[in-house]
Amino acid sequence: MKFGLPDGHSLSKSIIKNLVFSDGETPALSDIQFDALEAGVGRGRSLLVVSPTSTGKTQIALWAIAKGVENACNVVYLVTHRALAKQKFEDFKSLLLAQYFEDSESSLVIATGDYVEDANGEVVTHPLGAHVLVATYEKYLALLSSSGIPADMTSTVIVCDEIQLIGDEHRGQHVEVLLTLLRNAGWKQFVGLSAVLEPRDAKDLADWLEVSLVINHTREKHLHYECWTDHGIAAVTTEQPEKIEEGISLPVGIKLDAISVLTYLLKQKSPPPPLPIIVFCMKKQDTYELAQKFADEHVKQEQKQLYLPFEGVPETSANTILSRIMAKRVAFHNADLIDEERHIVEQYLLDGKLDVVFATSTLAAGVNFPLGAAIFASWKRWNGSRRSYVAIEADEFHNMAGRVGRMGFEHEQGRLIFIANKSELRLAKRYLNLGALPSLQPRITPTRFDQLVLQLVASGLCKSKEDVNELVCNTFSALREQSTNPINFDTWPEKLSYAITILRDECFIIEGSSGNLSATPVGKVVAFSGLLPDTSSFLLKYMASKANRLVPLLPTLENQGDITRLALALLAACYSAPEFRTYNKKPPTRFLPYPLENKIVYDVKTNRLDLPESAWEVDPTPINAAGITIDWMEGADFRKLESMLPQMSAGMLREMFRNCVWALQGFASIIEAAADVTVPESLRPKQFREIELDLALVRKLPRVIRRISFRISEGLPDDVLWMKELYSPDSSFKLFRTEILDLRKKGFIRPEQIILGSPDADAVRVAVFENAKPSAQAKANWLRDICRDWKKNLRKRISDKHTKRARRCSNVSFVQEFYNSRGTEFELVFEKILAALHIKFEKLDDKTKTGAPDYLIKLNESPPLVLELKSKDGDKLVEYNKAVEVLAASEVHGHKDVFCVTLCHPGVDPSVPMVISSCGRLSVVESTDLGEALLRICEGTLTQNQLWKWLATPGQALIYDLPFPDYV
Repeated sequence: MKFGLPDGHSLSKSIIKNLVFSDGETPALSDIQFDALEAGVGRGRSLLVVSPTSTGKTQIALWAIAKGVENACNVVYLVTHRALAKQKFEDFKSLLLAQYFEDSESSLVIATGDYVEDANGEVVTHPLGAHVLVATYEKYLALLSSSGIPADMTSTVIVCDEIQLIGDEHRGQHVEVLLTLLRNAGWKQFVGLSAVLEPRDAKDLADWLEVSLVINHTREKHLHYECWTDHGIAAVTTEQPEKIEEGISLPVGIKLDAISVLTYLLKQKSPPPPLPIIVFCMKKQDTYELAQKFADEHVKQEQKQLYLPFEGVPETSANTILSRIMAKRVAFHNADLIDEERHIVEQYLLDGKLDVVFATSTLAAGVNFPLGAAIFASWKRWNGSRRSYVAIEADEFHNMAGRVGRMGFEHEQGRLIFIANKSELRLAKRYLNLGALPSLQPRITPTRFDQLVLQLVASGLCKSKEDVNELVCNTFSALREQSTNPINFDTWPEKLSYAITILRDECFIIEGSSGNLSATPVGKVVAFSGLLPDTSSFLLKYMASKANRLVPLLPTLENQGDITRLALALLAACYSAPEFRTYNKKPPTRFLPYPLENKIVYDVKTNRLDLPESAWEVDPTPINAAGITIDWMEGADFRKLESMLPQMSAGMLREMFRNCVWALQGFASIIEAAADVTVPESLRPKQFREIELDLALVRKLPRVIRRISFRISEGLPDDVLWMKELYSPDSSFKLFRTEILDLRKKGFIRPEQIILGSPDADAVRVAVFENAKPSAQAKANWLRDICRDWKKNLRKRISDKHTKRARRCSNVSFVQEFYNSRGTEFELVFEKILAALHIKFEKLDDKTKTGAPDYLIKLNESPPLVLELKSKDGDKLVEYNKAVEVLAASEVHGHKDVFCVTLCHPGVDPSVPMVISSCGRLSVVESTDLGEALLRICEGTLTQNQLWKWLATPGQALIYDLPFPDYV
């Protein structure tokens, strides 16, 4: 610990006051913090900071962030996991918003695979423009792949937390690609953070990034490592890492298992037990079994609980157990838990309500918890390739150990205990060599050169083969390969050229006669989606061959269709793709739950021809996954799904659903781009050129696929999906999935049913909320009122938000007029907005032509659109008959081949979007969604051609479908 700031630290008074710890009036810094200031982090110098866990590295990052904000720079803070992103986001809200952004919630944005929103919970349409963006590595890469690397990033501060992820077996390539892109684009300041980089790796990585290395292995709070064996204890402390003490006697009567060691620690009186204690397990099943065994056999006194910790959380087998053992101050934490369960366990830990938690490494993913001691129940993990249990690497062991005895918590030091039998002793003792860490392994390899090349070309960073060779052969992995395996490295240019050939044959990129490379429209979407090129080719081939079977399954007004059968086929295609299954000897990048492989759960009899593989029994896993996903989106609860297969867990299912949503959204975007009628035939993917394919047929499916993905993310049938929009920012009430499904069971599926004031309707609402706090009646009244004012409140929030943004445009008054007017007044303000945005239009309904549609819209570089305005008094919604009137009107008045749009103001009935998808020539758009699109036209972040593509896709045009700004 050092007191005072070094000379030339350059921190402002505001940063010193708000973001520097003090001992009284004197700044108190850890050694690494002092070193970082000396190295110039406060002066804008770029650094790689390597220091053990819990030495205050995040505070160093905060100084760089605050300096960047003070200098009007944008800041990007990159993290490894969603949970860590959420924690940092919440930390920054409390530390930065008031002091540096005058509580402007839009200044701080979080972007993960699940959502992109600001500190006010609003969906963000231009995350790359945020003052401070907290993102996972993969999500930021996806945002840049979509928008392209800006030509100038020299006003951006980049912070990379847990930068050793660059060596991760599964995720390292994405991280290295991102760092390569950023390194070549430049930055204002770069700060990389790591606790477990070996010195040589740290130097090589710093040299490659061209930043200064600041490395200090001193801990402020020391860890005491103990290896317990039959022959005694071997121990070492981080205070004297070179001194390993052996032959220390074991406690009398101790058994060498995790429960015995745990009970021994808890019985100690002097010193008192270092609570809370974490017991690390290598198998998820061990966390359940050990936690229950300990709670049942060794904790007798239950605490009185005044409330249920899992109220509102879907019932699962895990929280059924947790509800019981957490009353004894015991819990477990693993990847099988759903997000809500993990959050509750973590909050209990932070609040001091737990003494013991049994966990896998999920609780060691960078998040700070007040852990006093750790016991490793095991330190070997099953390795499927070797078919044996293998010791975890030293860096993972020390990273998990480093979660104990952290700065900011009361423990003087942390204590680590791990157990080894006689045959394991030599292997176990390597963890006592605190300086020994495994070397970073190169993760950019020829195996995935196709994906890498497509990302580089689509981002605009590489425009020729020479550019690709230059960039890839100067990555960190390339430099390592060149030094360790030069013969193999010499083959990289040839393999890159082959990857370019494959991408060119698939028509994901095109090559000019001069050698210039460019991504096709579909190629750009594939790069943005994050899907493998192999997966994209697989799905395009599937769609080209099956579209004529799938489209007839869409519902119409006369025929309810078969959405379940359609969804099963689409899901089976996604789950069969190279993303999830081994393909051409390449392993998958995402994994389906292993219990799905054990037996056939779903027997598909009549729909074989819909599937990508009619002989699906050869590999039933994709069909099992698709069937379970169908059950989930039709309302099945987790307990039912878990019971279908041994060892199936809600956490496995939730992760599978999350991956499925991501894949479906990519699938929808890819086929939408492939069927774009404005794209020349020569730029379409080969799968769409090899057979005679009706593009109008394919264009009916993208929005249906997106709607299915939304249903999976929420786990709801289509007829009640609209209820997820019911939201009140000033209320503590929230409508849960189980409550929505209960309302559906009672026949309440439409807005007009829920707002009924009759005694019978009130009784139904009260019955659904019988367990609600403070009372069922209070929540029933809330639902009735929020549903009644649903569209009005939504319109008011978006109107206010758009009014603030429109200050940068002319004619700000148009925003309020657009949202508040009706009838003829609405038409007039709509025409004024089109004129202001230089959007050409022809007024078709001049009051002399009976039944004529309202407008012919002529967007730049796009076919015309027939547009009809439908506005309703109050908050009534546009029903089906009114939404489709424009189709007949367009035909009568000479526009039978022109795509039609119905603008619904204030909104459209929830039953309309799915039914109109099958017609293929109509979309509906609500005024709030179109308002966002028009504002982006004003801001210059959306082109008129992009607006046309968004409107001219059958179904409902939603804000979420709008593209991010395209810089390429």
